[in-house]
Amino acid sequence: MTPGKIALVAASAAFLWACSPAPTNRPDAEVVVAEVDGAPVVLKDVKNEILSMRGYTPSLEARGPTRGEVSDAVRRAIERTVVLREGQRRGVTLPAGALEEEVMRFRADFPPGGLEKALLQAGMEPDAWREQLRRSLLYRRSADAIAAAGATVTPQEVEAAFRKEPSPVTMPERIRVRQYLFDSAERAAAAREKLRAGRPVGGDAGDPSGEGVDLGFFRRDELPPELPAGVFDLPEGGVSEPVPGEGVTSLFQVTRREAARAQTLRGEEARIRESILAPRREAAFRRWLAQATAGARVKVNAELLQKLVEEKR
Repeated sequence: MTPGKIALVAASAAFLWACSPAPTNRPDAEVVVAEVDGAPVVLKDVKNEILSMRGYTPSLEARGPTRGEVSDAVRRAIERTVVLREGQRRGVTLPAGALEEEVMRFRADFPPGGLEKALLQAGMEPDAWREQLRRSLLYRRSADAIAAAGATVTPQEVEAAFRKEPSPVTMPERIRVRQYLFDSAERAAAAREKLRAGRPVGGDAGDPSGEGVDLGFFRRDELPPELPAGVFDLPEGGVSEPVPGEGVTSLFQVTRREAARAQTLRGEEARIRESILAPRREAAFRRWLAQATAGARVKVNAELLQKLVEEKR
């Protein structure tokens, strides 16, 4: 089925859904609204896509989906299914603690209990939100694997790009920073002492605080506002004081420090390679997705939707 046909089928589903915002008494997770090569796309998937597009507010009960929202949600759910199936075929999995790490990042944007309140207002159960988040993380990793396989760059291209850049200049000093997240100031303080002594933080299996998150390199003028200003003056291996947030406490460690240096091809190779690869990976993924959806057997259960609409009349 071509992307155009997918859009047409999605639009048909949107029309049928528009006739009835609550077409069945069965749980949303049991109502199959589409199939992709035999894999089900259930009503819950589509509703979650709509909530995601809305930023999880307002809830569908407060404002039912529009025809356009349903069309886009069905398309996105179909594409997500195609990508996740390919990721599964390639053996893509989530690293231990990746989900909890992402949950803690979301919590940092809310006051204590604020995330659960926001989800409640959006009409989404916390467990359902976590599952949606897990699928989103798995989708991104699957998409990255697909894109990486379809994009390459040669050493000659990297060198040519370097030669086109302005005359070599002195590259400013940079630091590489790792962030550790904790659910209490006490745990953060204890972990800080371990890090300063050169010992691992430890933690339970799957606990994201044990590994931390590599934030990458920053020049002094590139430090994001979430990082304390003094972190740039820490020595290599140095650890910041605990930084309180909304529901979490962070530590920032300088894992590497690079002195100011003259710009060279060897020093800039990784940066230039990534700058070339990034758009190529995006284009490769889009090409793959178009081909994969065109070759997939996609079916929307219009008959079931029509029957459910009639039951509500």
